[in-house]
Amino acid sequence: MNSHHNTTHVQSAFGVIQGNPRDGIVDLGPGYLDPVLIPTGLIAQWSADAVQRWGPHALAYGANAGPWELRAKLAARIAPAGRTDRCGPERVLITGGTSAALDQLAMRFARDGRIVLTEALTYDLGRKIFAGWGVRTIAVPGPFDDVDVAEFRKVAELAAQSCGIPPALYLIPTFHNPTGRVLSATRRLEILALAHDTGSLIIEDLAYAELAYESPPPPPMWSSAADPDQVIALYSLAKCVAPGLRLGWLVGSERFVAELEHSPVRTSGGGPNHFTAMTITAGLAGHQFAAHVSLVRDELRLRRDSLLCALIAQLPEGFTIPCPGGGFFAWVGLPAGVCGDALLRTAEGRGVSFAAGRRFGSSPGGVRLCFAGCGPEQLALGAARFAAASRSAVPR
Repeated sequence: MNSHHNTTHVQSAFGVIQGNPRDGIVDLGPGYLDPVLIPTGLIAQWSADAVQRWGPHALAYGANAGPWELRAKLAARIAPAGRTDRCGPERVLITGGTSAALDQLAMRFARDGRIVLTEALTYDLGRKIFAGWGVRTIAVPGPFDDVDVAEFRKVAELAAQSCGIPPALYLIPTFHNPTGRVLSATRRLEILALAHDTGSLIIEDLAYAELAYESPPPPPMWSSAADPDQVIALYSLAKCVAPGLRLGWLVGSERFVAELEHSPVRTSGGGPNHFTAMTITAGLAGHQFAAHVSLVRDELRLRRDSLLCALIAQLPEGFTIPCPGGGFFAWVGLPAGVCGDALLRTAEGRGVSFAAGRRFGSSPGGVRLCFAGCGPEQLALGAARFAAASRSAVPR
């Protein structure tokens, strides 16, 4: 366990945090990080280091694109092995997290009249961010564990014809939300070819990319794109450090980053969450940041295994559980005759909750279980309750 987590004299979270716990419920629904994995001690140390190192500059209006040192460190961190030429600090823009970046992109798409294509199942709140700006989204049919590139090509061509501008493709290729799947290297190259042929823009959501529990995933699409304007990649610190930091980064072309850097909101107030950015800059200066992310991976792998082992031993026939290689989520496929919404109602009556698959779009029936927010004992209890609800939901 993280020795830098300090809960001494912690006050009530009521009215302070999103999603207050419900008594008697093991909640596997929200995509939250277990509070015991948030490095409060390290963050306190890094913030003190930032003030000591930069003084009042740590609390000033920050550089529009984010601190140069932070951009350089993040670029080096995500550059493909031996290919630091693929990503320098000029291609990195500090953001207020993935949601804030999507909101900024949605505003631009609304102005341009651009349609956004998504996978059949996708991050539901991402789709809502686009819809909030009046951006039309189209869920492209396909299997829950892959992308149908031919179908995407067909819909992309129709979308371009209907609005006069190629669409954006919003994809979660690595440790997908909600299914946990990873797109193969071959499929990523096919998607890049599709985007090149149709003039489409790829939005590559890599919020969970740091959380690989076994073999590393294929390289991100932005690192393989011949044209850097073809892909905009979004990264986040919410999943591997702490969501309350509200900090992430975007990788795009130098031209696109410079354009966003000079947006009115940044010209007015500087880069987002500047003090947090300086805190993380201080953290990245030593070995503690990498060590913490490694610890989070180990702990989440343990939680994943606790949940899946318990479910595999107890679920009735017909339920399927692919083992996710990283991220926060396990996708449980439901047998014919079992409805995810009805199962959720039954399960909550037994003391466990989760996210019904209908939230994320249309596909073969399934539900999403988050293993990141609870400890192993709670996960074992939640699995037992989920299995009991599942047995009662199977048609006789």
